[in-house]
Parts: sequence; C-alpha cells; structure tokens
Amino acid sequence: MSASPVCPRCGEPLVVRHGSEAQAWCHLHGAVTPLHHTALVAHDAIAAVTADARVPAWVPDPVPPGWAVTGLAWGGEPGARAIVVDCAGPAPLGGSAELVLVAEEPGTGVGCGYAGLPGLDPGDVISGPSSVDVKAAGQHAPLWAVPTSDDRAAFVGEAYGVWLWLVMWPMDAAWLLVEQLELLDLRDRIYPDLPLGPPGEHLVPGR
Repeated sequence: MSASPVCPRCGEPLVVRHGSEAQAWCHLHGAVTPLHHTALVAHDAIAAVTADARVPAWVPDPVPPGWAVTGLAWGGEPGARAIVVDCAGPAPLGGSAELVLVAEEPGTGVGCGYAGLPGLDPGDVISGPSSVDVKAAGQHAPLWAVPTSDDRAAFVGEAYGVWLWLVMWPMDAAWLLVEQLELLDLRDRIYPDLPLGPPGEHLVPGR
C-alpha cells in the first residue's frame, strides 16, 4: 500500500534497520521515524492507517469547493505517531493551492519537515498571541504563524494533546484561514463521498 519510506524531515529515501519498522536511518538526520506515503490515496488506505492511529487524521469539513484529498502519509507503524493529509484545489486569490495538515506526537519532526524548520518541534515559535484559529473536532484550536520560506505559509498549534500543523503553498493560500476552518478527524468518520484526487506536489517533505 505504501511507497518506500522517506525521512520525515527532508524527504530523502531511508535505510530501514533490519528487524525494526519503527526506526530507520537518514544520511542527513540519523535515526528517524520513517514516513510512509501512498502512491495513490484511496478510502481503504485511509481506513487502514487510521484504524489504530495514535494521532488524528485531520481534513477540512466540509472540503472547500473544488478541493480534494490528494495524499496520505504516516510516521511509525503499527499505530501511527504522525499522520499527514494532503489536500489541493483552487487558491483563494486565483491559481492552485495545496494544504498539508499534520498531526504528530512531539519529537517526530514531521511538521517541521513540511514547514522547512531545522528542529523536531516548533520550540519558541509558540509565544505571544496566536495568529489564527481553527475548529478541530468542534474544539477551538489557536495556531501560531511559523517563520518559513516565501513559497509557503505555515501555522502550528495543539489539538488532542499533539501538534497540529497547517502548511500551505503558495504563501497567499493562507487566505483559506480568513474564515474559521473546521477540521474532521477521519478516525471518527470517513464519509464515502470524500473527494479524492491525484498525488499532490508537496506530499513528501522537502519538495
């Protein structure tokens, strides 16, 4: 079901240590939690990954008009410690946009990989007043803007006791958050008409 695992921090192919699916080796970052991803997202793949996941699998609810879920990635198995849902569709200001939603336990480095940050966790980024907020499974979740490269916008906060990241391309796709975004945890419900699309350009971190 999954393509070859990659580093959650840079997207480079990994060497999986013999006898261990929970740890692999990146020539840049050393021992990491391998990030698996699907070559083509499908409802049964989402169901399989979320069945025993330790973190939420967030998706906009409702999915914005013209948008679709275009990718799925997860770190650690069995019992994913990080889940990535990639979505794509029309950008608020014209053109196309891509949104990556990450839920991860601290210390996995997945969200930082997509945001282009060097560490495993956001650290001092979360301070002062929040920038925006979303509703995650009905709960208010403030998010803080993350300093990143000028090709994307990134926000991080907390929901369900783990990190919640929203990373989007291009930067002006952040206009998606002008109206409060509501998120559904796919562990609770995978609706049969969830729109699916071809793999997104940024499903693998570092791209």
